[in-house]
Amino acid sequence: MHFLQHIPFWVFGLFIGLVALGWLQTRTRQVHKLQLLGVKVALTVVTLISVVQLWWPTPWLAIALISWALTGLFVIWASRQSDAPAGASYNPATQRFSLPGSWWPLALFMAIFACKFVVGTLNAIAPETLRSVPAVIGISALYGLLSGIVIARVWRFLKLQ
Repeated sequence: MHFLQHIPFWVFGLFIGLVALGWLQTRTRQVHKLQLLGVKVALTVVTLISVVQLWWPTPWLAIALISWALTGLFVIWASRQSDAPAGASYNPATQRFSLPGSWWPLALFMAIFACKFVVGTLNAIAPETLRSVPAVIGISALYGLLSGIVIARVWRFLKLQ
């Protein structure tokens, strides 16, 4: 537990902010298309940047990017027929989506945070554990899975237009 003393203070602030943002999404709300896309695009970019930063200086970057992309695309493809959640709608007059409250966004935020935290901690205290092809493929695929779920959820709402 000694390593907890070395975690930057802003990480705890980020955690609290993500919990608050996820909690707000447990309530039914009206959002514009840009609001719907904003956080989801940001989360996808965060996972991509995580993959690039982790393996940028290594020969495994291409494998990592392929693993991230293929996993994300597979998740999106597999969920392409899914409908928007019950209670979701789009109002063309106001150009706003009505989104039912859900705990899924909070779960996704926490999963991405936990993945980044664990990988960052491993990179700091035992970087050799991340320097193998199985680790590159597995961690990148996990980031791709999370990105795919995020994008697939947005896609389901956008189909309401």
